[in-house]
Amino acid sequence: MDGKLILTQTIQEYIKQKNIIDLREIFDEYNIVDLADIVDQLDVYDIIFIFKTVTKDVTGQLFSYLDNDVIEHLLEVLNSDQIKVILNSLYSDDLIDFLQELPANLSKKVLNSASSQQKKLINELLQYQEDTAGSIMSTNYLELSKQDNINDAIEKIKRYGSKAETIGTCFVLNEKGRLVGIVTLRDILFASEDNMIKDIMDIDYNSVFTSTDTEEVGRMMQKYDENVIAVTDEDYHLLGMITIDDIIDVMQEEATEDIHRMAAITPIEFPYLEASTFKLAQSRLVWLMLLMVSYALSSIIITNNDQLLMMVPSLITFIPMLMGTAGNAGSQASAMVIRGIIVDSLTIKDFFKVVFKEMMIALMTGSVLFIVNMIRIVIFVNDVGFDIAVIVSLSVFLVVLIAKLSGALFPMLALIIKVDPAIMASPLITTTCDLISILAYFGLARLWLGI
Repeated sequence: MDGKLILTQTIQEYIKQKNIIDLREIFDEYNIVDLADIVDQLDVYDIIFIFKTVTKDVTGQLFSYLDNDVIEHLLEVLNSDQIKVILNSLYSDDLIDFLQELPANLSKKVLNSASSQQKKLINELLQYQEDTAGSIMSTNYLELSKQDNINDAIEKIKRYGSKAETIGTCFVLNEKGRLVGIVTLRDILFASEDNMIKDIMDIDYNSVFTSTDTEEVGRMMQKYDENVIAVTDEDYHLLGMITIDDIIDVMQEEATEDIHRMAAITPIEFPYLEASTFKLAQSRLVWLMLLMVSYALSSIIITNNDQLLMMVPSLITFIPMLMGTAGNAGSQASAMVIRGIIVDSLTIKDFFKVVFKEMMIALMTGSVLFIVNMIRIVIFVNDVGFDIAVIVSLSVFLVVLIAKLSGALFPMLALIIKVDPAIMASPLITTTCDLISILAYFGLARLWLGI
Protein backbone atom coordinates (compact mmCIF):
# COMPACT_ATOMS: atom_id res chain seq x y z
CA MET A 1 0.00 0.00 0.00
CA ASP A 2 1.19 3.54 -0.74
CA GLY A 3 3.06 5.13 2.19
CA LYS A 4 1.12 8.38 1.91
CA LEU A 5 -2.18 6.51 2.01
CA ILE A 6 -1.10 4.61 5.12
CA LEU A 7 -0.07 7.87 6.80
CA THR A 8 -3.39 9.47 5.87
CA GLN A 9 -5.33 6.57 7.34
CA THR A 10 -3.17 6.66 10.48
CA ILE A 11 -3.82 10.38 11.01
CA GLN A 12 -7.56 9.89 10.48
CA GLU A 13 -7.56 7.01 12.97
CA TYR A 14 -5.68 9.05 15.60
CA ILE A 15 -8.12 11.94 15.15
CA LYS A 16 -11.06 9.55 15.55
CA GLN A 17 -9.51 8.10 18.72
CA LYS A 18 -8.51 11.56 20.01
CA ASN A 19 -4.99 10.14 20.29
CA ILE A 20 -3.18 13.42 20.96
CA ILE A 21 0.24 11.98 21.87
CA ASP A 22 0.72 9.85 18.73
CA LEU A 23 -0.81 12.52 16.49
CA ARG A 24 1.59 15.14 17.82
CA GLU A 25 4.48 12.72 17.28
CA ILE A 26 3.56 12.30 13.61
CA PHE A 27 3.58 16.05 13.06
CA ASP A 28 6.92 16.35 14.83
CA GLU A 29 8.59 13.62 12.74
CA TYR A 30 7.21 13.84 9.19
CA ASN A 31 7.83 16.51 6.54
CA ILE A 32 5.36 19.35 7.06
CA VAL A 33 4.83 19.84 3.29
CA ASP A 34 3.74 16.22 2.83
CA LEU A 35 1.55 16.47 5.92
CA ALA A 36 -0.09 19.63 4.55
CA ASP A 37 -1.07 17.70 1.39
CA ILE A 38 -2.81 15.15 3.61
CA VAL A 39 -4.47 17.75 5.86
CA ASP A 40 -5.84 19.52 2.75
CA GLN A 41 -8.06 16.45 2.19
CA LEU A 42 -9.43 16.28 5.75
CA ASP A 43 -12.70 17.60 7.11
CA VAL A 44 -12.42 21.16 8.42
CA TYR A 45 -13.22 20.11 12.00
CA ASP A 46 -10.52 17.41 11.89
CA ILE A 47 -8.08 20.12 10.81
CA ILE A 48 -9.13 22.28 13.75
CA PHE A 49 -8.48 19.32 16.06
CA ILE A 50 -5.00 18.97 14.61
CA PHE A 51 -4.32 22.66 15.20
CA LYS A 52 -5.37 22.23 18.84
CA THR A 53 -3.12 19.19 19.17
CA VAL A 54 0.21 20.11 17.58
CA THR A 55 2.75 22.60 18.88
CA LYS A 56 2.66 26.30 18.06
CA ASP A 57 5.61 26.07 15.64
CA VAL A 58 4.01 23.23 13.70
CA THR A 59 0.69 25.12 13.57
CA GLY A 60 2.33 28.08 11.79
CA GLN A 61 4.22 25.91 9.30
CA LEU A 62 1.21 23.73 8.56
CA PHE A 63 -1.14 26.68 8.04
CA SER A 64 1.26 28.38 5.62
CA TYR A 65 1.35 25.27 3.37
CA LEU A 66 -2.40 24.63 3.18
CA ASP A 67 -4.34 25.35 -0.03
CA ASN A 68 -6.07 28.72 -0.22
CA ASP A 69 -9.51 27.09 -0.43
CA VAL A 70 -8.86 25.13 2.76
CA ILE A 71 -7.59 28.24 4.57
CA GLU A 72 -10.69 30.20 3.59
CA HIS A 73 -12.97 27.38 4.74
CA LEU A 74 -11.09 27.19 8.05
CA LEU A 75 -11.34 30.91 8.70
CA GLU A 76 -15.08 30.82 8.07
CA VAL A 77 -15.63 28.40 10.98
CA LEU A 78 -12.86 29.44 13.40
CA ASN A 79 -13.69 31.88 16.17
CA SER A 80 -11.64 34.94 17.06
CA ASP A 81 -9.55 33.21 19.76
CA GLN A 82 -8.69 30.31 17.44
CA ILE A 83 -7.65 32.70 14.68
CA LYS A 84 -5.51 34.62 17.18
CA VAL A 85 -3.63 31.40 18.04
CA ILE A 86 -2.84 30.82 14.36
CA LEU A 87 -1.74 34.44 13.86
CA ASN A 88 0.64 34.15 16.81
CA SER A 89 2.27 31.11 15.20
CA LEU A 90 2.88 32.65 11.78
CA TYR A 91 6.02 34.45 10.61
CA SER A 92 5.34 37.97 9.40
CA ASP A 93 5.95 37.24 5.70
CA ASP A 94 3.61 34.21 5.76
CA LEU A 95 1.00 36.33 7.56
CA ILE A 96 1.08 39.00 4.85
CA ASP A 97 1.05 36.39 2.06
CA PHE A 98 -2.12 34.69 3.22
CA LEU A 99 -3.86 37.98 4.09
CA GLN A 100 -3.34 39.25 0.55
CA GLU A 101 -4.92 36.09 -0.86
CA LEU A 102 -8.09 36.35 1.25
CA PRO A 103 -11.41 37.87 0.14
CA ALA A 104 -12.32 41.13 1.88
CA ASN A 105 -14.77 39.65 4.39
CA LEU A 106 -12.30 37.05 5.70
CA SER A 107 -9.44 39.53 5.68
CA LYS A 108 -11.53 41.81 7.90
CA LYS A 109 -12.32 38.91 10.24
CA VAL A 110 -8.62 38.06 10.60
CA LEU A 111 -7.65 41.69 11.25
CA ASN A 112 -10.35 41.98 13.91
CA SER A 113 -8.83 38.94 15.63
CA ALA A 114 -5.28 40.30 15.49
CA SER A 115 -3.61 42.00 18.45
CA SER A 116 -2.81 45.71 18.28
CA GLN A 117 0.87 44.83 17.79
CA GLN A 118 0.04 42.49 14.90
CA LYS A 119 -2.22 45.10 13.30
CA LYS A 120 0.59 47.64 13.49
CA LEU A 121 3.03 45.18 11.90
CA ILE A 122 0.54 44.27 9.16
CA ASN A 123 -0.10 47.92 8.31
CA GLU A 124 3.65 48.61 8.18
CA LEU A 125 4.33 45.69 5.84
CA LEU A 126 1.31 46.36 3.61
CA GLN A 127 2.53 49.90 2.92
CA TYR A 128 5.38 48.58 0.80
CA GLN A 129 4.73 48.38 -2.92
CA GLU A 130 4.09 44.99 -4.47
CA ASP A 131 7.14 43.22 -5.93
CA THR A 132 9.57 45.05 -3.63
CA ALA A 133 11.82 43.58 -0.94
CA GLY A 134 9.73 45.27 1.75
CA SER A 135 6.58 43.47 0.60
CA ILE A 136 8.06 39.97 1.09
CA MET A 137 10.49 40.48 3.99
CA SER A 138 10.13 38.79 7.36
CA THR A 139 10.57 40.70 10.59
CA ASN A 140 11.31 37.50 12.53
CA TYR A 141 15.10 37.73 12.57
CA LEU A 142 17.89 37.52 15.15
CA GLU A 143 19.87 40.65 15.89
CA LEU A 144 23.02 41.00 17.95
CA SER A 145 25.07 43.98 19.09
CA LYS A 146 28.62 44.26 17.89
CA GLN A 147 29.58 44.82 21.56
CA ASP A 148 28.16 41.42 22.61
CA ASN A 149 30.60 38.78 23.72
CA ILE A 150 30.16 35.16 22.68
CA ASN A 151 28.25 34.18 25.81
CA ASP A 152 25.89 37.14 25.37
CA ALA A 153 25.25 36.11 21.77
CA ILE A 154 24.51 32.48 22.68
CA GLU A 155 22.16 33.62 25.43
CA LYS A 156 20.25 35.86 22.96
CA ILE A 157 19.99 33.02 20.46
CA LYS A 158 18.57 30.71 23.14
CA ARG A 159 16.14 33.36 24.34
CA TYR A 160 14.87 34.71 21.02
CA GLY A 161 15.79 32.00 18.50
CA SER A 162 12.48 30.16 18.74
CA LYS A 163 10.69 33.24 17.38
CA ALA A 164 13.15 33.76 14.49
CA GLU A 165 12.57 32.31 11.04
CA THR A 166 16.22 31.25 10.91
CA ILE A 167 19.07 31.25 13.43
CA GLY A 168 21.75 30.29 10.95
CA THR A 169 22.50 33.94 10.22
CA CYS A 170 22.41 36.73 12.80
CA PHE A 171 22.49 40.43 11.94
CA VAL A 172 24.87 42.71 13.83
CA LEU A 173 23.78 46.25 14.67
CA ASN A 174 25.65 49.23 16.08
CA GLU A 175 24.46 51.54 18.84
CA LYS A 176 22.20 53.43 16.41
CA GLY A 177 20.46 50.30 15.13
CA ARG A 178 22.27 50.33 11.79
CA LEU A 179 23.36 47.09 10.17
CA VAL A 180 27.16 46.78 10.34
CA GLY A 181 27.75 43.10 9.70
CA ILE A 182 26.48 39.52 9.82
CA VAL A 183 27.65 36.50 11.78
CA THR A 184 26.70 32.85 11.37
CA LEU A 185 25.78 30.47 14.16
CA ARG A 186 28.76 28.34 13.14
CA ASP A 187 31.13 31.27 13.68
CA ILE A 188 29.66 31.89 17.13
CA LEU A 189 29.80 28.26 18.25
CA PHE A 190 33.42 27.82 17.23
CA ALA A 191 34.65 31.19 18.50
CA SER A 192 36.60 31.64 21.71
CA GLU A 193 34.63 32.89 24.73
CA ASP A 194 37.03 35.85 24.85
CA ASN A 195 35.91 37.05 21.43
CA MET A 196 33.45 39.85 20.83
CA ILE A 197 30.88 39.70 18.03
CA LYS A 198 32.64 42.64 16.34
CA ASP A 199 35.79 40.46 16.14
CA ILE A 200 34.15 37.60 14.24
CA MET A 201 31.39 39.33 12.24
CA ASP A 202 31.63 39.59 8.46
CA ILE A 203 31.60 43.22 7.31
CA ASP A 204 31.60 42.23 3.62
CA TYR A 205 27.91 41.36 3.37
CA ASN A 206 25.01 41.99 0.99
CA SER A 207 21.81 43.84 1.83
CA VAL A 208 18.92 45.39 -0.06
CA PHE A 209 16.60 48.33 0.51
CA THR A 210 12.86 47.91 1.09
CA SER A 211 12.31 49.48 -2.35
CA THR A 212 14.56 47.01 -4.19
CA ASP A 213 12.69 45.01 -6.85
CA THR A 214 12.18 41.37 -5.89
CA GLU A 215 13.71 40.18 -9.18
CA GLU A 216 16.87 42.11 -8.32
CA VAL A 217 16.87 40.51 -4.86
CA GLY A 218 16.60 37.09 -6.49
CA ARG A 219 19.48 37.79 -8.87
CA MET A 220 21.65 39.00 -5.99
CA MET A 221 20.93 35.95 -3.84
CA GLN A 222 21.62 33.67 -6.79
CA LYS A 223 24.85 35.46 -7.71
CA TYR A 224 26.29 35.36 -4.19
CA ASP A 225 24.70 32.01 -3.23
CA GLU A 226 22.92 33.60 -0.26
CA ASN A 227 20.30 31.83 1.86
CA VAL A 228 19.37 34.99 3.75
CA ILE A 229 19.69 38.67 2.91
CA ALA A 230 19.08 41.72 5.09
CA VAL A 231 16.52 44.40 4.23
CA THR A 232 17.19 47.95 5.42
CA ASP A 233 15.88 51.46 4.94
CA GLU A 234 17.90 54.13 3.12
CA ASP A 235 19.85 54.85 6.34
CA TYR A 236 20.75 51.15 6.74
CA HIS A 237 18.51 50.57 9.76
CA LEU A 238 17.63 46.88 9.76
CA LEU A 239 13.93 46.30 9.04
CA GLY A 240 13.74 42.66 8.04
CA MET A 241 15.23 39.80 6.06
CA ILE A 242 14.40 37.67 3.04
CA THR A 243 15.04 33.93 3.06
CA ILE A 244 15.73 31.73 0.05
CA ASP A 245 12.33 29.99 0.24
CA ASP A 246 10.56 33.35 -0.10
CA ILE A 247 12.60 34.40 -3.10
CA ILE A 248 12.09 31.02 -4.81
CA ASP A 249 8.32 31.59 -4.59
CA VAL A 250 8.76 35.08 -6.05
CA MET A 251 10.96 33.87 -8.91
CA GLN A 252 8.46 31.11 -9.69
CA GLU A 253 5.67 33.67 -9.90
CA GLU A 254 7.79 35.93 -12.10
CA ALA A 255 8.74 33.03 -14.37
CA THR A 256 5.07 32.02 -14.67
CA GLU A 257 4.09 35.59 -15.61
CA ASP A 258 6.88 35.73 -18.20
CA ILE A 259 5.81 32.40 -19.72
CA HIS A 260 2.23 33.66 -19.95
CA ARG A 261 3.28 36.93 -21.58
CA MET A 262 5.65 35.18 -23.99
CA ALA A 263 2.71 33.04 -25.11
CA ALA A 264 0.43 36.09 -25.49
CA ILE A 265 -1.63 35.23 -22.42
CA THR A 266 -2.66 37.76 -19.80
CA PRO A 267 -1.07 36.48 -16.55
CA ILE A 268 -3.44 34.75 -14.12
CA GLU A 269 -2.78 34.23 -10.41
CA PHE A 270 -4.34 30.79 -9.98
CA PRO A 271 -2.97 27.32 -10.90
CA TYR A 272 -4.30 25.93 -14.17
CA LEU A 273 -6.72 23.40 -12.64
CA GLU A 274 -7.99 25.89 -10.05
CA ALA A 275 -8.66 28.69 -12.54
CA SER A 276 -12.12 28.83 -14.08
CA THR A 277 -12.60 28.10 -17.78
CA PHE A 278 -13.96 31.61 -18.24
CA LYS A 279 -10.85 33.17 -16.67
CA LEU A 280 -8.53 31.08 -18.84
CA ALA A 281 -10.46 31.99 -21.98
CA GLN A 282 -10.50 35.66 -21.00
CA SER A 283 -6.74 35.67 -20.44
CA ARG A 284 -6.14 34.49 -24.02
CA LEU A 285 -8.93 36.17 -25.96
CA VAL A 286 -7.66 39.77 -26.04
CA TRP A 287 -4.28 38.84 -27.47
CA LEU A 288 -5.85 36.39 -29.93
CA MET A 289 -8.08 39.16 -31.29
CA LEU A 290 -5.15 41.58 -31.59
CA LEU A 291 -3.01 38.98 -33.35
CA MET A 292 -5.89 38.02 -35.65
CA VAL A 293 -6.23 41.64 -36.74
CA SER A 294 -2.49 41.95 -37.29
CA TYR A 295 -2.44 38.76 -39.38
CA ALA A 296 -5.14 40.32 -41.54
CA LEU A 297 -2.53 42.92 -42.54
CA SER A 298 -0.52 40.13 -44.16
CA SER A 299 -3.52 39.28 -46.33
CA ILE A 300 -3.87 42.93 -47.35
CA ILE A 301 -0.22 43.09 -48.41
CA ILE A 302 -0.59 39.90 -50.46
CA THR A 303 -3.80 41.19 -52.06
CA ASN A 304 -2.11 44.47 -53.02
CA ASN A 305 0.54 42.46 -54.87
CA ASP A 306 -1.87 40.23 -56.75
CA GLN A 307 -0.71 41.68 -60.09
CA LEU A 308 2.87 40.58 -59.36
CA LEU A 309 1.65 37.13 -58.32
CA MET A 310 -0.38 36.78 -61.51
CA MET A 311 2.72 37.58 -63.56
CA VAL A 312 4.98 35.24 -61.52
CA PRO A 313 2.64 32.65 -59.87
CA SER A 314 5.56 30.64 -58.46
CA LEU A 315 6.29 33.45 -55.98
CA ILE A 316 3.23 32.55 -53.89
CA THR A 317 4.60 29.05 -53.23
CA PHE A 318 7.38 30.40 -51.01
CA ILE A 319 5.35 32.85 -48.86
CA PRO A 320 4.58 30.35 -46.01
CA MET A 321 8.24 29.31 -45.85
CA LEU A 322 9.44 32.92 -45.66
CA MET A 323 6.90 33.87 -42.99
CA GLY A 324 7.74 30.79 -40.93
CA THR A 325 11.48 31.39 -41.20
CA ALA A 326 11.10 35.05 -40.23
CA GLY A 327 8.92 34.23 -37.22
CA ASN A 328 11.22 31.46 -36.01
CA ALA A 329 14.34 33.61 -36.42
CA GLY A 330 12.77 36.49 -34.52
CA SER A 331 11.50 34.20 -31.75
CA GLN A 332 14.97 32.68 -31.29
CA ALA A 333 16.57 36.09 -30.88
CA SER A 334 13.89 37.47 -28.55
CA ALA A 335 13.95 34.34 -26.36
CA MET A 336 17.72 34.60 -25.87
CA VAL A 337 17.69 38.35 -25.21
CA ILE A 338 14.74 38.14 -22.79
CA ARG A 339 16.51 35.32 -20.98
CA GLY A 340 19.65 37.48 -20.86
CA ILE A 341 17.69 40.39 -19.35
CA ILE A 342 15.98 38.23 -16.72
CA VAL A 343 18.82 35.87 -15.77
CA ASP A 344 22.07 37.53 -16.90
CA SER A 345 21.07 41.08 -15.95
CA LEU A 346 21.42 42.67 -19.39
CA THR A 347 20.76 46.41 -19.19
CA ILE A 348 20.29 49.34 -21.55
CA LYS A 349 24.08 49.79 -21.44
CA ASP A 350 24.39 46.49 -23.33
CA PHE A 351 22.10 47.69 -26.14
CA PHE A 352 24.73 47.99 -28.89
CA LYS A 353 26.55 44.82 -27.78
CA VAL A 354 23.32 42.85 -28.09
CA VAL A 355 22.42 44.36 -31.46
CA PHE A 356 25.94 43.72 -32.84
CA LYS A 357 25.95 40.12 -31.60
CA GLU A 358 22.55 39.34 -33.12
CA MET A 359 23.56 41.03 -36.38
CA MET A 360 26.62 38.76 -36.62
CA ILE A 361 24.47 35.72 -35.81
CA ALA A 362 21.97 36.82 -38.48
CA LEU A 363 24.70 37.22 -41.11
CA MET A 364 26.05 33.74 -40.39
CA THR A 365 22.71 31.92 -40.20
CA GLY A 366 21.27 33.93 -43.11
CA SER A 367 24.24 33.06 -45.35
CA VAL A 368 23.93 29.35 -44.61
CA LEU A 369 20.17 29.42 -45.24
CA PHE A 370 20.75 31.33 -48.50
CA ILE A 371 23.07 28.59 -49.79
CA VAL A 372 20.89 25.71 -48.59
CA ASN A 373 17.74 27.26 -50.06
CA MET A 374 19.43 27.90 -53.42
CA ILE A 375 20.51 24.25 -53.61
CA ARG A 376 17.05 23.06 -52.53
CA ILE A 377 15.20 25.09 -55.19
CA VAL A 378 17.63 24.38 -58.04
CA ILE A 379 17.69 20.62 -57.40
CA PHE A 380 14.21 19.81 -56.14
CA VAL A 381 11.91 22.54 -57.53
CA ASN A 382 12.09 21.97 -61.28
CA ASP A 383 9.40 24.38 -62.42
CA VAL A 384 11.10 27.45 -60.91
CA GLY A 385 13.75 29.43 -62.76
CA PHE A 386 17.16 30.41 -61.43
CA ASP A 387 16.10 34.05 -61.01
CA ILE A 388 13.21 33.04 -58.73
CA ALA A 389 15.61 30.86 -56.72
CA VAL A 390 17.87 33.90 -56.22
CA ILE A 391 14.94 36.15 -55.25
CA VAL A 392 13.61 33.66 -52.69
CA SER A 393 17.04 32.89 -51.22
CA LEU A 394 17.97 36.56 -50.98
CA SER A 395 14.62 37.15 -49.29
CA VAL A 396 15.42 34.40 -46.78
CA PHE A 397 18.76 36.07 -46.02
CA LEU A 398 17.11 39.47 -45.70
CA VAL A 399 14.20 38.36 -43.49
CA VAL A 400 16.51 36.44 -41.17
CA LEU A 401 18.65 39.57 -40.78
CA ILE A 402 15.61 41.77 -40.10
CA ALA A 403 13.95 39.21 -37.81
CA LYS A 404 17.06 38.63 -35.69
CA LEU A 405 17.59 42.34 -35.25
CA SER A 406 13.89 42.87 -34.41
CA GLY A 407 14.01 40.02 -31.91
CA ALA A 408 16.95 41.70 -30.19
CA LEU A 409 15.70 45.28 -30.44
CA PHE A 410 12.16 44.81 -29.10
CA PRO A 411 13.12 43.44 -25.64
CA MET A 412 15.88 46.05 -25.28
CA LEU A 413 13.43 48.80 -26.21
CA ALA A 414 11.11 47.39 -23.54
CA LEU A 415 13.82 48.20 -20.99
CA ILE A 416 13.99 51.78 -22.24
CA ILE A 417 10.22 52.34 -21.97
CA LYS A 418 10.17 50.35 -18.70
CA VAL A 419 7.78 47.53 -19.54
CA ASP A 420 8.23 43.80 -19.06
CA PRO A 421 10.50 42.48 -21.87
CA ALA A 422 8.44 39.27 -21.94
CA ILE A 423 5.64 41.23 -23.61
CA MET A 424 7.94 41.63 -26.62
CA ALA A 425 8.05 37.88 -27.13
CA SER A 426 7.07 35.23 -29.64
CA PRO A 427 3.55 36.25 -30.81
CA LEU A 428 4.37 39.94 -31.21
CA ILE A 429 7.78 39.26 -32.75
CA THR A 430 6.36 36.57 -35.05
CA THR A 431 3.54 38.82 -36.29
CA THR A 432 5.88 41.75 -36.89
CA CYS A 433 8.42 39.57 -38.69
CA ASP A 434 5.68 38.05 -40.86
CA LEU A 435 4.67 41.50 -42.09
CA ILE A 436 8.27 42.58 -42.68
CA SER A 437 9.13 39.35 -44.49
CA ILE A 438 6.25 39.73 -46.97
CA LEU A 439 7.06 43.39 -47.63
CA ALA A 440 10.74 42.55 -48.15
CA TYR A 441 9.89 39.60 -50.39
CA PHE A 442 7.60 41.51 -52.72
CA GLY A 443 9.87 44.56 -52.71
CA LEU A 444 12.91 42.48 -53.68
CA ALA A 445 10.93 40.59 -56.34
CA ARG A 446 9.74 43.84 -57.96
CA LEU A 447 13.25 45.26 -57.87
CA TRP A 448 14.92 42.13 -59.27
CA LEU A 449 12.31 41.50 -61.98
CA GLY A 450 11.94 45.19 -62.83
CA ILE A 451 8.18 45.17 -62.35
